[in-house]
Amino acid sequence: MNMSSRPLDVLDKAKGKRVIVKLKNGVEVTGVLQAFDLHLNIWLEESVERKDNSEIKLGSSLVRGDTIILISPAE
Repeated sequence: MNMSSRPLDVLDKAKGKRVIVKLKNGVEVTGVLQAFDLHLNIWLEESVERKDNSEIKLGSSLVRGDTIILISPAE
C-alpha cells in the first residue's frame, strides 16, 4: 500500500484548501480545511452551511467527526 494513499494522508494534503463536508443531518458545510484530529473533528475557516436551499455564513467552525458522512475537495 502506498503510504500517501491512506485516508488521513489525503485529508492532510487538503489542508488550506476548500472542502465539502456532508453531515448525517443532511447539512452540507463548505470551508477551508485548517486542521483535523484522529476522530475526524475538523476545523474550517470561511465556512458556509447549506440546507434546504438556504445558506448561512459561519466563519470559523469546528465540525464534530461523528456527525460527518463525507469529506471531499471542493471544485
